[in-house]
Amino acid sequence: MELQGSTVNPVDASGRITLRDHQLDQLEGTVVLTQGFDENLFLFTPEQWGEFIKGLGGGSPMDPDMDDLKRLFQGGAEEVELDDRGRMKIPEALREWANLKPGESRARVLNIGTRWEVWESARYKSYMSERKAALKEYARKKFGTLAEDGAEAEEQ
Repeated sequence: MELQGSTVNPVDASGRITLRDHQLDQLEGTVVLTQGFDENLFLFTPEQWGEFIKGLGGGSPMDPDMDDLKRLFQGGAEEVELDDRGRMKIPEALREWANLKPGESRARVLNIGTRWEVWESARYKSYMSERKAALKEYARKKFGTLAEDGAEAEEQ
């Protein structure tokens, strides 16, 4: 069973985070970091990045929305080497995007299956709090609820 989960990792004075052993089991050598939608970072293995980029291909070369997606993801992408101690130095432009301050911030690293994400920890908490009601509604629509099932049974 592949657990997804998350960890909170301090950002050291050099702008690096040290990944945990279970993360290093899935990430090794070179990774690709890029800007995410929500002042966060997307982190991909080279294989995941290749698949992701394929999804950005095609379409009209005159589509301004696709151009913006390419600017966000491809324009912000950087290959990053993991050192032999499992540390990853986050490039300055990407630290600024995600508001990760060297020596101050704590980075939440999440594996969501199709990619990894890196968030400034307080930003992640705020974002998830803002999204709580919408996520509950989405879950109700996607999976249904026992209350809805029970109400339908009572009506019949």
